[in-house]
Amino acid sequence: MGDRRIAEIRTRDGSIYFYTHWGGYHLPNEAFNAIMAAKPRWDDESYATRIIVDQLLAPYRDQALGAGLLLRPQAEDAYNYDKPSVIINLASRTLVVIDGDNSTTTQFGEQPEKLEE
Repeated sequence: MGDRRIAEIRTRDGSIYFYTHWGGYHLPNEAFNAIMAAKPRWDDESYATRIIVDQLLAPYRDQALGAGLLLRPQAEDAYNYDKPSVIINLASRTLVVIDGDNSTTTQFGEQPEKLEE
């Protein structure tokens, strides 16, 4: 039933959650690309968050289904036992990707060339 995944966008002031019903497998790379798009505003968490959300929602614009935003992580996530499996932490400048019992952390303070696999 779909390919569901949640990304938490974490700031010093709190979190907002992005979910996708169909693109879960691609969400880690899409999150990384969104982080890179927000690079000019990494020092301003509210602007960086807006850019990241805008980038993540871009493929779903003008569609009634497929993705959305949450104020609490209350959607299904097939990759981390229904908890967010992609965590973008703007305060620590890390991207954590969880797949079951395995996780990978990428530091994005120094612009990496690509997402670590």
